[in-house]
Amino acid sequence: MRDLIYKPISDAKGNFLDWLHELRNMSGAYVIRDKGTKQTLYCGESHSGNLAKTIKRHFWTWRDNPERKHHTYSRFRVEVAVRLTPPNSAVGAQDNLIRRLEPRDNGYRPNENPF
Repeated sequence: MRDLIYKPISDAKGNFLDWLHELRNMSGAYVIRDKGTKQTLYCGESHSGNLAKTIKRHFWTWRDNPERKHHTYSRFRVEVAVRLTPPNSAVGAQDNLIRRLEPRDNGYRPNENPF
């Protein structure tokens, strides 16, 4: 498996960087990790061509429905790596990253027995 390249997602003011906007209409898997400790926090995927939006959702709270829960992170404390894939390979890429990196916030991991 090729190495992941981690990048900051925002500038000093908190604005998303251009590379993240360029992921519109793309599919793939992504990894969010702590900049300081390098701990993998979360692995996710988008198989519907919404990779930029899917990643960005981790950096704001959903206001439309307070019951919806997801992991949110500080734009200044994390960095993100992306693996672009065809839509039908995104879930598999995510599962491989979860097995390899054992992210803190994904909950059930494919290589774990949940019982």
